[in-house]
Amino acid sequence: MKDKNWQDKRINQINKMCKSRSAVAENFIEEVYSIYESKADSYESFKQEQEEKKAKYMPQLIKEWRKL
Repeated sequence: MKDKNWQDKRINQINKMCKSRSAVAENFIEEVYSIYESKADSYESFKQEQEEKKAKYMPQLIKEWRKL
């Protein structure tokens, strides 16, 4: 069973940062959605999952951007 504790802790950290500096909130939108969708069982696993996802999709995004 997945331990959601790491997700709650990270979301709370993000909320604290956003309350003290509201201008940074937009920087965390993707991370928050990714946390909720993640199947990782720890924050370390989540970071690894995100690196793999970035490596997989970044070349495709660059190619699409170059076509513009």
